[in-house]
Amino acid sequence: MRARAHPGVSALDGLSERLLAAADGLDVALATTESQEDAIYRLRHRQVVEHGWVNVAELPHGTERDGYDSAALHVGAWKGDALVGAMRLVLPRPETRLPVEAGFDIRIEPAGGVVEAGRLVIAPEYRGDAGHAAWGALFARAWLAMRAEDFSLLCGAASPLMVERLRTLGLPFEVVGPPRTYWGVERLPVRLDPAKGRPRWFGRSL
Repeated sequence: MRARAHPGVSALDGLSERLLAAADGLDVALATTESQEDAIYRLRHRQVVEHGWVNVAELPHGTERDGYDSAALHVGAWKGDALVGAMRLVLPRPETRLPVEAGFDIRIEPAGGVVEAGRLVIAPEYRGDAGHAAWGALFARAWLAMRAEDFSLLCGAASPLMVERLRTLGLPFEVVGPPRTYWGVERLPVRLDPAKGRPRWFGRSL
């Protein structure tokens, strides 16, 4: 029998369900086909090229991929046939560092017990939503996907602004190392243990 989740973890489960329900008109799910994954890689390519993080000549095939993608879980937010946004989950594997561990030269404990969320992108034409519905729904689906794999600890790299935004939701993200340029922007390595906090929904605890 699966052990009962800590109240903070259960609260984030509930928040995630509400965020998905609030994402009206979006189909947010794990990519299950090569064509869906290809669309995600192409949206990521658009992000890094348009922001000038890489020269287009460095990615001549119109996609942005790395060695972690083949074993990762890819979450997409779709509006009809249009890809609105995407996020990647990298599950821990024996003898393999997570991308953020390699990028920041750190170790995130407990080894083998933490999932990395990253490569968050929103298509330019869907940015500017005051409620951040697509962003919230992607995070929510990613969280529930890793919970289905029996994980409840999360790590990644985020800008200081994003860290503060997440903390306002009652998510106790802790900074676990100094900032570095990571995926084109100065970011902080962070770790989330929901057992140390209580997520909020529109300013109210769940």
